[in-house]
Amino acid sequence: MKRTRVHLGAAAAIVAAALTCVSGCSSADGGSADAKPSGSARAAADKADKTVAREPQACRGGTYTWFNMQDRSVLNGLADPQRIAHGSGKMTKLTEPVRRLRTDQASVVSQGPRLDPKQVLFALSTHLGFTEKEDDPDMGSGLGEPGEYAEIDPGGGEAGGSHRTVRLISYSFVRLVETDFRYTCGSGEGRRTTTGHVVTWPSSGGGLISCEEPLDKKASAAAHEAFRLSCPA
Repeated sequence: MKRTRVHLGAAAAIVAAALTCVSGCSSADGGSADAKPSGSARAAADKADKTVAREPQACRGGTYTWFNMQDRSVLNGLADPQRIAHGSGKMTKLTEPVRRLRTDQASVVSQGPRLDPKQVLFALSTHLGFTEKEDDPDMGSGLGEPGEYAEIDPGGGEAGGSHRTVRLISYSFVRLVETDFRYTCGSGEGRRTTTGHVVTWPSSGGGLISCEEPLDKKASAAAHEAFRLSCPA
């Protein structure tokens, strides 16, 4: 997944710290991975498994239609303002931690003939312009995959060189993409359709804003939201 870092509206010279990639984590309840439910719970699970097994695999070479798509920059983490004193004459470390504001998890759900989620994400990535049709789907789509959580940029770095005291705020964002889709393949009486919904992202990262500098109109929605939440009018 592509990862970016931007700095917007800073009143001081900013030296960005190296970004630290955060791997997705999973939790376990300590039970056996092979343990199965018993009684009515087990019967329900077996019935669901058989239902899935009976669902046919979607044929290849079909066409995707994307609709109700939302593609937006979402604020998912924010630090408290850190005051950088005027005339300090030295670089100051940005130490306020970025706290998570929301949890976004990638997913691909569908109804109808079964589709490989990786194939769905690759088709969406091609639609968004991140991959080409000729690319190898096995090399990945560059999008957040089902089960992954959007990362929180940790912030950090240093600031200095200001001619006045400023309040700087680190924030984290994710470019969240949500869309419905329809996949159709076959012809005539053999024509089959699968419908579904995707939540994913092509990029995430972090930025820095100053409460003493108005944001440019071209700044992202996440930057504007960080400014609204952190900088009193």
